[in-house]
Amino acid sequence: MQRQASAEWVVIRRRAPRRAVIRLAGYLALAVVVTGVTWALFVTEPARLANGESNPAASAPLFTGLIAAIGVALATIPVLRPPQLAVNHYGVAVRPGAFRTVLLPWVHIEEVAALSVPGRRSSDAYLLFACDDHIGRHSGDRPRFLDRGVLREANRATEGRAVGFHMAIRLAEFQQSPAVVLREVAGFTPAHITVADQLE
Repeated sequence: MQRQASAEWVVIRRRAPRRAVIRLAGYLALAVVVTGVTWALFVTEPARLANGESNPAASAPLFTGLIAAIGVALATIPVLRPPQLAVNHYGVAVRPGAFRTVLLPWVHIEEVAALSVPGRRSSDAYLLFACDDHIGRHSGDRPRFLDRGVLREANRATEGRAVGFHMAIRLAEFQQSPAVVLREVAGFTPAHITVADQLE
Protein backbone atom coordinates (compact mmCIF):
# COMPACT_ATOMS: atom_id res chain seq x y z
CA MET A 1 0.00 0.00 0.00
CA GLN A 2 1.35 3.43 -0.95
CA ARG A 3 2.00 5.62 2.05
CA GLN A 4 0.25 8.98 2.33
CA ALA A 5 2.45 11.93 3.27
CA SER A 6 -0.03 14.48 4.59
CA ALA A 7 0.99 16.76 7.45
CA GLU A 8 -2.65 17.47 8.28
CA TRP A 9 -4.39 15.27 10.80
CA VAL A 10 -6.99 12.97 9.28
CA VAL A 11 -9.61 12.42 11.97
CA ILE A 12 -11.47 9.13 11.72
CA ARG A 13 -15.19 9.89 11.88
CA ARG A 14 -16.67 8.62 15.11
CA ARG A 15 -20.17 7.52 15.97
CA ALA A 16 -22.39 9.41 18.37
CA PRO A 17 -21.40 8.40 21.93
CA ARG A 18 -24.59 6.39 22.52
CA ARG A 19 -23.09 4.17 25.20
CA ALA A 20 -21.91 7.17 27.20
CA VAL A 21 -25.26 8.95 26.76
CA ILE A 22 -27.20 5.89 27.94
CA ARG A 23 -24.89 5.54 30.93
CA LEU A 24 -25.33 9.23 31.76
CA ALA A 25 -29.13 9.00 31.48
CA GLY A 26 -29.20 5.95 33.74
CA TYR A 27 -26.97 7.57 36.33
CA LEU A 28 -29.01 10.78 36.20
CA ALA A 29 -32.25 8.87 36.78
CA LEU A 30 -30.68 6.95 39.67
CA ALA A 31 -29.32 10.16 41.18
CA VAL A 32 -32.74 11.81 41.04
CA VAL A 33 -34.42 8.81 42.68
CA VAL A 34 -31.83 8.46 45.45
CA THR A 35 -31.79 12.19 46.15
CA GLY A 36 -35.59 12.31 46.20
CA VAL A 37 -35.89 9.36 48.57
CA THR A 38 -33.25 10.83 50.87
CA TRP A 39 -35.02 14.18 50.91
CA ALA A 40 -38.37 12.51 51.68
CA LEU A 41 -36.85 10.55 54.57
CA PHE A 42 -34.90 13.37 56.19
CA VAL A 43 -36.75 16.57 55.26
CA THR A 44 -38.52 16.68 58.63
CA GLU A 45 -35.33 16.27 60.64
CA PRO A 46 -34.65 19.30 62.88
CA ALA A 47 -31.41 21.19 62.39
CA ARG A 48 -30.54 20.63 66.06
CA LEU A 49 -31.14 17.82 68.50
CA ALA A 50 -32.91 18.23 71.83
CA ASN A 51 -29.57 18.67 73.60
CA GLY A 52 -28.67 21.59 71.33
CA GLU A 53 -26.11 19.77 69.20
CA SER A 54 -26.33 19.87 65.41
CA ASN A 55 -28.29 17.02 63.82
CA PRO A 56 -26.19 15.17 61.18
CA ALA A 57 -29.33 13.61 59.69
CA ALA A 58 -30.60 17.05 58.67
CA SER A 59 -27.64 17.38 56.29
CA ALA A 60 -28.31 14.03 54.58
CA PRO A 61 -30.33 15.47 51.64
CA LEU A 62 -27.69 18.12 50.94
CA PHE A 63 -24.84 15.59 51.20
CA THR A 64 -26.64 13.08 48.95
CA GLY A 65 -27.44 15.77 46.38
CA LEU A 66 -23.81 16.90 46.33
CA ILE A 67 -22.52 13.36 45.79
CA ALA A 68 -25.11 12.80 43.06
CA ALA A 69 -24.12 16.04 41.31
CA ILE A 70 -20.45 15.05 41.35
CA GLY A 71 -21.34 11.64 39.92
CA VAL A 72 -23.43 13.17 37.14
CA ALA A 73 -20.59 15.57 36.31
CA LEU A 74 -18.14 12.66 36.03
CA ALA A 75 -20.58 10.69 33.88
CA THR A 76 -20.89 13.71 31.57
CA ILE A 77 -17.17 13.72 30.73
CA PRO A 78 -17.31 10.70 28.34
CA VAL A 79 -20.19 12.37 26.48
CA LEU A 80 -18.21 15.57 25.99
CA ARG A 81 -14.89 13.78 25.32
CA PRO A 82 -15.62 10.63 23.30
CA PRO A 83 -12.83 8.40 21.95
CA GLN A 84 -10.85 9.86 19.07
CA LEU A 85 -8.42 8.59 16.46
CA ALA A 86 -6.42 10.84 14.13
CA VAL A 87 -3.54 10.00 11.83
CA ASN A 88 -0.97 11.76 9.63
CA HIS A 89 2.55 11.20 8.32
CA TYR A 90 4.05 11.81 11.79
CA GLY A 91 2.02 9.31 13.78
CA VAL A 92 -1.34 8.64 15.38
CA ALA A 93 -3.22 10.50 18.10
CA VAL A 94 -5.30 8.08 20.15
CA ARG A 95 -7.85 8.89 22.85
CA PRO A 96 -9.28 5.52 23.93
CA GLY A 97 -11.59 6.98 26.57
CA ALA A 98 -12.41 10.31 28.17
CA PHE A 99 -8.93 11.07 29.45
CA ARG A 100 -5.91 12.38 27.58
CA THR A 101 -5.03 12.01 23.91
CA VAL A 102 -1.83 9.98 23.46
CA LEU A 103 0.52 10.85 20.60
CA LEU A 104 2.31 7.83 19.12
CA PRO A 105 4.94 8.74 16.48
CA TRP A 106 5.41 6.20 13.70
CA VAL A 107 9.11 6.01 14.51
CA HIS A 108 8.23 4.34 17.83
CA ILE A 109 5.44 2.08 16.54
CA GLU A 110 6.35 -1.48 15.58
CA GLU A 111 2.96 -3.01 14.79
CA VAL A 112 -0.63 -1.98 14.11
CA ALA A 113 -3.25 -4.70 14.38
CA ALA A 114 -7.01 -4.98 14.13
CA LEU A 115 -8.49 -7.82 16.18
CA SER A 116 -12.08 -8.96 16.29
CA VAL A 117 -13.62 -10.77 19.25
CA PRO A 118 -14.44 -14.42 18.48
CA GLY A 119 -18.10 -15.31 18.67
CA ARG A 120 -19.34 -11.72 18.79
CA ARG A 121 -20.60 -9.13 16.33
CA SER A 122 -18.12 -7.86 13.74
CA SER A 123 -18.29 -4.44 15.41
CA ASP A 124 -16.68 -5.90 18.54
CA ALA A 125 -13.16 -5.26 17.35
CA TYR A 126 -10.11 -3.34 18.51
CA LEU A 127 -7.28 -1.41 16.87
CA LEU A 128 -4.02 -2.03 18.71
CA PHE A 129 -0.60 -0.40 18.64
CA ALA A 130 2.69 -1.98 19.72
CA CYS A 131 5.50 0.47 20.49
CA ASP A 132 9.22 0.21 21.14
CA ASP A 133 10.89 0.88 24.49
CA HIS A 134 11.84 4.45 23.54
CA ILE A 135 8.30 5.83 23.28
CA GLY A 136 7.89 8.90 25.47
CA ARG A 137 11.61 9.44 26.07
CA HIS A 138 12.43 11.79 23.22
CA SER A 139 9.13 12.11 21.35
CA GLY A 140 5.52 11.09 21.74
CA ASP A 141 3.66 10.08 24.88
CA ARG A 142 4.25 6.95 26.90
CA PRO A 143 0.90 5.19 27.53
CA ARG A 144 -0.02 5.20 31.22
CA PHE A 145 -2.32 3.03 33.30
CA LEU A 146 -5.50 5.01 32.52
CA ASP A 147 -4.59 5.13 28.83
CA ARG A 148 -4.46 1.33 28.71
CA GLY A 149 -7.95 0.64 30.08
CA VAL A 150 -9.32 -0.35 26.66
CA LEU A 151 -6.18 -2.44 26.05
CA ARG A 152 -6.88 -4.46 29.20
CA GLU A 153 -10.48 -4.89 28.05
CA ALA A 154 -9.26 -6.02 24.61
CA ASN A 155 -6.85 -8.52 26.14
CA ARG A 156 -9.67 -10.09 28.16
CA ALA A 157 -12.13 -10.06 25.25
CA THR A 158 -9.66 -11.58 22.78
CA GLU A 159 -8.42 -14.18 25.27
CA GLY A 160 -4.89 -12.83 25.54
CA ARG A 161 -4.27 -11.94 21.89
CA ALA A 162 -3.56 -8.31 22.83
CA VAL A 163 -0.49 -9.19 24.91
CA GLY A 164 2.56 -7.26 23.71
CA PHE A 165 0.60 -4.19 22.62
CA HIS A 166 0.63 -0.83 24.39
CA MET A 167 -2.56 0.94 23.27
CA ALA A 168 -5.99 -0.05 22.00
CA ILE A 169 -9.18 1.66 20.90
CA ARG A 170 -12.62 0.19 20.20
CA LEU A 171 -13.37 0.16 16.49
CA ALA A 172 -17.10 0.21 17.26
CA GLU A 173 -16.65 3.87 18.21
CA PHE A 174 -16.27 4.87 14.54
CA GLN A 175 -18.67 5.19 11.62
CA GLN A 176 -16.60 3.16 9.17
CA SER A 177 -16.26 -0.59 9.40
CA PRO A 178 -13.20 -1.97 11.25
CA ALA A 179 -11.60 -2.97 7.94
CA VAL A 180 -11.99 0.55 6.54
CA VAL A 181 -10.52 2.16 9.67
CA LEU A 182 -7.53 -0.18 9.52
CA ARG A 183 -7.06 0.62 5.84
CA GLU A 184 -7.13 4.38 6.52
CA VAL A 185 -4.54 4.07 9.28
CA ALA A 186 -2.39 1.68 7.24
CA GLY A 187 -2.28 4.25 4.45
CA PHE A 188 0.03 6.36 6.62
CA THR A 189 2.25 3.65 8.11
CA PRO A 190 5.96 3.58 7.17
CA ALA A 191 7.50 0.42 5.73
CA HIS A 192 9.03 -0.75 9.03
CA ILE A 193 5.61 -1.19 10.69
CA THR A 194 3.78 -4.51 10.55
CA VAL A 195 0.08 -4.12 9.76
CA ALA A 196 -1.91 -7.16 10.88
CA ASP A 197 -5.51 -7.68 9.82
CA GLN A 198 -6.99 -10.28 12.17
CA LEU A 199 -10.62 -9.32 11.64
CA GLU A 200 -13.11 -12.13 11.17
